[in-house]
Amino acid sequence: MRGNEYMEQKHPIAWHVPNLINICIDSVEDGEMTGKIYHCYSEEAIAFSNIIRMIETVEEFFDCLQFPQAATQTRSFHRKESVQGQKLEKKLEQEQILQMRGQKGTFLLNVKYRQNSSWQGFLQWVEEDASWQFASVLEFIKILNNALD
Repeated sequence: MRGNEYMEQKHPIAWHVPNLINICIDSVEDGEMTGKIYHCYSEEAIAFSNIIRMIETVEEFFDCLQFPQAATQTRSFHRKESVQGQKLEKKLEQEQILQMRGQKGTFLLNVKYRQNSSWQGFLQWVEEDASWQFASVLEFIKILNNALD
């Protein structure tokens, strides 16, 4: 990335993983991103209105899929219904997901681990053919922000 502290690296994204996510960024206004999320278990796009909602949506997807498994459980004083263990059926092929594009940018997310209450994995910017490895959600957010600046 241009003038970025994160080194662009060539890491091939594993297309066959069950948790591959296509993040389509449609707009960036005042530092807030909006867009859609695609994965192979839904024919419908999942819209998000800010980066926090995007992260929550992806985290819920990982919990439902149980992959990658979280090394820690989030504590809560509110009882929420568990989405874990729901059987997900594949509705789209990976090729169909990869065809979706965002107006500002398209990013493929491959989270390999969820350790230390965070994510570790790879992010690929489709339009620029750039990819990065990240070790936390904060690093993931910084990479997205820097890429879209």
